Amino acid sequence: MNVCLLTSLESNNPLVEQCIKQCKRLGGSVQVLVDQLPVSTDDVTLYISFLGDVIIPKSLITEHMYNTHPGPPWYRGWGSRLRTVLDKQTVHASTLHKVELRVDTGAIYQIIEFSVTENDTIDNIHSRAELASLALVTWLIDHYALKGKPTHKVAEWSGKFMYSREYQKLRKKYINKTVTPQPATSEY
Repeated sequence: MNVCLLTSLESNNPLVEQCIKQCKRLGGSVQVLVDQLPVSTDDVTLYISFLGDVIIPKSLITEHMYNTHPGPPWYRGWGSRLRTVLDKQTVHASTLHKVELRVDTGAIYQIIEFSVTENDTIDNIHSRAELASLALVTWLIDHYALKGKPTHKVAEWSGKFMYSREYQKLRKKYINKTVTPQPATSEY
């Protein structure tokens, strides 16, 4: 089966390279699109939005299209790692779901949770969510290789959806509260 990866990571990123390696196990070609959409889609290719920021329009959505959301199902949209920190959560997750017209609303087929402590930062939570997203791709490839497309939902979406502009405002407020300005140095 051919696979098309949609991602916002550079194609030479080690995570993308590992993702490609997993996708090749299906025996077809693997195409990687960085921050862009395919010109057209078909019903025989597996499409995976792997840590991608591009919204997929209705005209391109197929029955074999999935997204790795680097957050738990209770934090839809942007900023899941920041919301985990601000809400003092002890668990974060990555979620594999079917792509639907409305963002982060499709059937959830797998979730990988991991513990979070008060010492975790939004950056190390996101790094762990990226690794969990790679594991979700591996799970999806295994499922297609052994059973075909997933059909068993494991959870439902919940919580308020956060748009990019809301996240940017919240992130700026958080950084202004947590980052202490450093004095300029005059080293030349």
